[in-house]
Amino acid sequence: MQTFFFPIQWWIPEFDADVCGDAIRIHKRKWDVSIFDLYSLIAQNHPTRLPAELLHIFLQNVNLEIEIPAPSVEQAIDKMDCYRAMLYLRGTSPTVAPFGCNMSLNDYAGINGRSSDRQAVMHEGLREGIPHKTARVEIWPHQLSFACIQGAPGEFVRKVGSGVVTGATEDLERWLEYERKTPVLRAARRALVQAPLMPDLSSSILHCWQGIESLFPSISTEITFRTSLLLAELLEPLRPRQETYETSKKSYGDRSKISHGSQHQFGIEKWSRAWVLLRDAIQAILINRGLPSEEELTRNLLER
Repeated sequence: MQTFFFPIQWWIPEFDADVCGDAIRIHKRKWDVSIFDLYSLIAQNHPTRLPAELLHIFLQNVNLEIEIPAPSVEQAIDKMDCYRAMLYLRGTSPTVAPFGCNMSLNDYAGINGRSSDRQAVMHEGLREGIPHKTARVEIWPHQLSFACIQGAPGEFVRKVGSGVVTGATEDLERWLEYERKTPVLRAARRALVQAPLMPDLSSSILHCWQGIESLFPSISTEITFRTSLLLAELLEPLRPRQETYETSKKSYGDRSKISHGSQHQFGIEKWSRAWVLLRDAIQAILINRGLPSEEELTRNLLER
């Protein structure tokens, strides 16, 4: 089993020590990685796959990283995206993981100075650590092209407390089990994570609705009415049915206008409306311990 580290942009940790779950660790950034550290990685032929300047730009907005054990980088990316979705359910803002690495940024920070025998002039905390001759730092690009959507003012938070981290870790294992039992949930979860990374708001709204509609695959007629009714029942643990129903109808109306070529400008509020519906649907599935069937949701509605 290998270990992969994913720097996360913009989130602000509200903890000092590492926060650990069964298979996830969150590390607070301790040190700056200088441009000279990054230049030296390339000069010493570490497989970084990205220019030093671009890595440096990405790392400027990183305050924490997610550590994921996995057999391969592809599996680590998928698990990291799933964990990020669990964090979104707890109110954190959409974010970007621009690359993955086989080592923590706290480990390769200062590697240039240590490899040049300049420990005497370095910060005490950076004097011990990996040099070039004993380490191989490997980096894999992940999300390099993005315009991350921050959401309507007050809609999301950037501060990440230890309770949020450990709660999302617990949710992760349950969600992965639900995905194994109900594969359509994977499409919804991937839409939740990928939609904020799309630079075009209209396309992102459509992607959110692809995720929502994947939860109800048998609906082919009266789509607005039936989807909104089922969402209202599914989200009942989180908000009043009437509120969900009206919100869903409005958001589906946005989706229809976009898909039919409307030139109307869709702002961040309409994007947030669609994304939050998808986020809350996934959260409701966790609360319900799985996705109820369309028949079960309809029966529950009729019995009330």
